[in-house]
Formats: sequence, C-alpha cells, structure tokens
Amino acid sequence: MRDQVLDYESSYLIYGGGTSFVVNVFLFRFVSPFVSRRITKTYENLPKYEQQEWNDRFISNINAVISIIMSGYSLLFEFKAREDMVWDDRPIARTACAIIVGYMLADVFCMLIWCNTSKGELFGFILHHAATVYAYFFVVVYGILCYFAMIRLIAEASTVPVNQRWYFDAIGYPRTRVIVIVNGFLMLICFFMFRMVTMPIFWYQIWMVTGTEAALKLGNIQHIMYIPGFCMDSLNLYWFFKMCKGFVKALRGILNTDNSTREEKVKST
Repeated sequence: MRDQVLDYESSYLIYGGGTSFVVNVFLFRFVSPFVSRRITKTYENLPKYEQQEWNDRFISNINAVISIIMSGYSLLFEFKAREDMVWDDRPIARTACAIIVGYMLADVFCMLIWCNTSKGELFGFILHHAATVYAYFFVVVYGILCYFAMIRLIAEASTVPVNQRWYFDAIGYPRTRVIVIVNGFLMLICFFMFRMVTMPIFWYQIWMVTGTEAALKLGNIQHIMYIPGFCMDSLNLYWFFKMCKGFVKALRGILNTDNSTREEKVKST
C-alpha cells in the first residue's frame, strides 16, 4: 500500500508531456499533410483552413487510439487500482495522462496559430482542454486518482467516429450515404457507451470516496474530482444532444428520399 503523502514528481510531465507536445505539432505540420496528400486528392483541393482542420483531426485520431489502448489496458488488467481509487499510483496512467496533456496543449497551440476555428467552437474546445489539462496535471505530477483518470480517458473511444464524420463531409459524401449513416450510428453508440454510461459510474465512485480519510488527505486537490468532471460532462451532454438531433435528421432524410422514390415509381406506372 502506498504512503498517502503528496510527492511531487515532474519527470512524467517533462518527458512524457513535453515529447507529446513536440511530436503532435510535428505530426500536424508535416506528417498529416504528407500522408493525407497520398491517401486522397481531396486534401489538396480543400481550402487552406480546412486542410488545417484535417491535420488537427489527424493528430486527434492518433492520440485517441493511444488513449483507448492505455486506459483500456489499465481498467481491464490493473485490478489494484480499484482497491485504492485515490492513492494507487499507476505508471501507465501517469504516462497516458502526460501524453494527453502534451497533446491538448499542442492542439490548442495549433488551433490558435493555424486553424480558422469559430469563436464559439474554439471556446468550447479551450474549456474542454483546460479542464482536462488541469485535472490530469495533478494525476501526472502526484500519481493520484489514476483510476478516475482512466475512466475519463476511455471516453476517447468516441473521438475517431466523430472525426470520421467530419472527413466524410470534407470529402463530399452526402449525409444520406449508407457508410455515413453507419458511421453516425457508431459515433452515437460509442459516445453513449463511453461518455454517457460511464458518467453515472464515475460520479457514483466519486461519491463513494468523498469524505473518506484517503480523499481528505488530498487537501485542496480534492476539487479536481469534481470541477473538471462537471465541466466536461456538461459539454458531453450538450454534444450528445446535438449528435442525437443530427442522427434523427439524417434518418428522416433517408426516409423522405425513399418515400419520394416510391411516389415517383407509382406515378410513372
């Protein structure tokens, strides 16, 4: 059992987070344009601002996959983390969070410097990223609340289909195309399973440790269990509502198209 004493350790943040920041900026500026031009001609024909968003989602997908692998492994196989959800120190969790901190900072940097993001959307991303970085910083430097961090990080499983939907729009696929509808369904399911379903589980377990001796020993750092999670879940509820509306709209479009086709066939006969 770990001694329940806060011991500041910056190596994960410096090496993991710093490397992640540099690598993600490099991927954004050089790797994504190089790879994307060879995958599809669409990239070259896009306006400059859409190319930059393409690059941004490229690094988003890479970090989402890394997050899914590391958090999934931790939650499935590191059973001791569940025995002490507050103080158990997991190197894989600290490394994963350091990588995400570096990515989040690189993402905001790239959006501010190169991406033409609307003020409203940029505000939402900055709020989400700031809450994430703020919470994960303490996980990285103190090795606390690793179990809760992995529950939050597994939510990145919904990121890939969200980005793929944007790619389909950029390529010019209509929303009524079957592959787009399937991706939309997967996006909705993944978002529901890994963000909506995990939400009550997360807050129930937070409630279970609130007020315990282990949590009280965190001192003022306790608030990272509540404030960042509340901010992120507020955004998740808003985004899920928008996804549901979009999916219903797409289904209605397909049904209306089918009905129109049938009517035309009847008239022609």
